[in-house]
Amino acid sequence: MGILDIYFAPSKVFNALKERPRWILPLVIVLVVVALTTVLTMTFAREAIMTVQQEALERRGLTEEQMEQAMQFTQGPAAAISGAVSAVIFTGILLLIFAVVVNLFVPLFGGDSGFKRVFSVICYSALVMVPAAVLKLLMIATTKSPYVTTSLALLAPGLARTSFGYQLLAGFDFFMIWEMVLVAMGISITNRINRENAYILVFAIWIISIFFGIGLSSIFGRGA
Repeated sequence: MGILDIYFAPSKVFNALKERPRWILPLVIVLVVVALTTVLTMTFAREAIMTVQQEALERRGLTEEQMEQAMQFTQGPAAAISGAVSAVIFTGILLLIFAVVVNLFVPLFGGDSGFKRVFSVICYSALVMVPAAVLKLLMIATTKSPYVTTSLALLAPGLARTSFGYQLLAGFDFFMIWEMVLVAMGISITNRINRENAYILVFAIWIISIFFGIGLSSIFGRGA
């Protein structure tokens, strides 16, 4: 079983994971890609990010000296390192929470619980982030903007990024749909759950998470 099999022969990967769950290698690859993507995004779209940062600082009513210090931090390598570390921690926590929730509900949908198998499936499925990152970085390098999308939001370019409609459409990312399909396929094999039930479980959790994310965004947006 090779890493590339997850793209071309996923059932082969999941059948292997059923016998011998493994998650360290795919998790490391995913986290490294997340870190590199964060750093490269901040490099390719530096001017756009600095403009947004400056506008946010102005809204806070900071003095010119405070703004200058904050902008110097944004321009330095410390900001990229901090952003990469935060993104890695956030991604790791999300994958872990997703695995815990899926494993919790698997028995209710007729499958066998087994956290290591579920987490292995989720980590291998998350390798979809690799081609997604490559495509998005190409888009960012071309547009010089960090606000690129590979989601249904492409169908509504006129919507404001902070609007409910845009955030809802942005939640349905094409690569994320691919990833959720792999997770459902994987747990149906490794945890012996009916495939239809696996899809219902995984996509229900995912859609709920989209609305949860929009809610958090709205709360923090008002707070800012």
